[in-house]
Amino acid sequence: MIYLISYAFHMLVAVLFFLLIPFPFLIKGSLLDEPGRFQLLLKIYKRIIWAAHGGVVVAVVSGILMTTNWFTVWFMIVTLIWLAISAFLGMSAKMVRVILEKQELHQSTEDEIAKLRFFSFVLMIAILSMFLMKVVIYL
Repeated sequence: MIYLISYAFHMLVAVLFFLLIPFPFLIKGSLLDEPGRFQLLLKIYKRIIWAAHGGVVVAVVSGILMTTNWFTVWFMIVTLIWLAISAFLGMSAKMVRVILEKQELHQSTEDEIAKLRFFSFVLMIAILSMFLMKVVIYL
């Protein structure tokens, strides 16, 4: 029963991380559009990123509850990917916060936007790597 509940929570969190995959592409597209769209995108993704921080904890705990073999290469790789996801999620969150604060003060945000695009792109790669590792175990 614990396995089933953990699996359900794990899948719900996976949906949350799917929402983060298009973020770097949406950043680029919204910058080409009218200026208000970029700020709206950041406000929406600020909440998604905030929820994803909790999702990291839920996914790690539910993943540990579902695993019986803790000392396999697969488990170690997944753990390292979760650390990367957590790190780049935090860095993306900080850049979103800094950009929104600077935009309110009408300051230049070009450097922060470049950093956000890089951090969100690496975050996307880490999330896709995690989903790939979920499939690799069954091959």
